[in-house]
Amino acid sequence: MTSSSAHNPRANVFIIVNLGCEMLYVIEQRLQAQKIAKEKSIQVLHDITSVLLEPKFLNSLIVGSTTVGGQCLTEDNCKFMLKDIATCSLMRLDDVSMGKLWNLMTMIYKWQLFHTKYQYQLMDITFRHLAGVNLLYPNEKHSQLVDVAKNRLLDFWNSCSDEEQNNIYYTNKLWLEPYHTKISLLIRLGFQAMDGTFFIDVDQSYFNDFKETIGDNIYAKSTEIAQLRRQELAPVSTSASCVNQLADMLSYAPTAAGVAGAGAVGDLDVNSPNAGSSTHSGERPAGGGGFVNLNATYNRQSLDTTRPASSSSSVAQRQMQVNDSWNKLNLN
Repeated sequence: MTSSSAHNPRANVFIIVNLGCEMLYVIEQRLQAQKIAKEKSIQVLHDITSVLLEPKFLNSLIVGSTTVGGQCLTEDNCKFMLKDIATCSLMRLDDVSMGKLWNLMTMIYKWQLFHTKYQYQLMDITFRHLAGVNLLYPNEKHSQLVDVAKNRLLDFWNSCSDEEQNNIYYTNKLWLEPYHTKISLLIRLGFQAMDGTFFIDVDQSYFNDFKETIGDNIYAKSTEIAQLRRQELAPVSTSASCVNQLADMLSYAPTAAGVAGAGAVGDLDVNSPNAGSSTHSGERPAGGGGFVNLNATYNRQSLDTTRPASSSSSVAQRQMQVNDSWNKLNLN
C-alpha cells in the first residue's frame, strides 16, 4: 500500500495505536490458549504495552506527522514497527504468524470503523482500545501509562481543526480499504460475508452489544456471549447438537493438536530468554484473501493485581530500536 494525497499523515498515531491494541488482544488470547505461565504472560503483555504507549514514541509519531513534508505511514512502515514492538519482550514471532496476526489486526479494526459515521467515533474506539489494554493484568504503572497516552492523544485531537479531525478519521478508513481478508470469527458471528464484505445490520441479538462497544476485546466478548448462550439453552434443551451448533457459531474448537485450526496465528514462543530479531518483509502474506481462524475458546485467568510484571533493560533497548526504526523512515 502506498500513501497518497488523500491520506492525512496526522492519522499515523491513531493507526499505530489502534492496530497495536488489537495486536495485544490477539497475543493475550494466544498466550492463554497455549497455557503460558501467568508470570510470563504478564511480562510479555506489559513489555509490549510499555513500548507501544511509550510517551516519546507517541510523540515522535505526532511530531513527524505535523512537520512539513510529513507522510502517511505505508503498510510496510506499520508492519515493520509493530513487529518490532511485538518482539520487544520474550516473545518470538515468525513472518508467517506475523502475517496472519496482521490480517486479524487490520480486519477487526476495519470492521470497527465500518460501523462508524462520525469523526468523534474514532476517539471512542481509541479510548476503548486503551481501556481494554489496561484490563490485561492491570497494575498502577501501566494504568498511568494508559492515562498519559489518552491525554496525549486527546490533546493532539483537540489541537486539530474540525476539518483536520475529519481528515484523520477518513484517512483511517481509507488506509484500511484495500484489506478484504475473511476472518472466521467475524463470519461465524454473522458480521462478515463470505466475499469478505461486512453486513450493516445483523439479526443476531448480540450484534448491538458488539456494535455499541466497538474497540472492546472482541475475542473475550465472543467467548462470554458463547458461554451465556450455552447457559440459556441448557435448561430448555437436552440436545447436545443444539448446544454444539451454537458454540460452533460463536467460538472455535481446538484441533486434535490442541492449537488453532489451519490459517490461525501460530503458537507464540515465549520460552526463550532472547527475543527473536524482526526482519522487514515488504511482501503481503500469501493467501491474503482467505480465512484467518482464531481459537477463541480459552479459559480466562484471574487478574493478578498484586504482582506487577518485572521490568528489564531489554525493554528499554528495544524501545530505542523502535524509535531508531521510526527515525530511519525519514518521514519528517
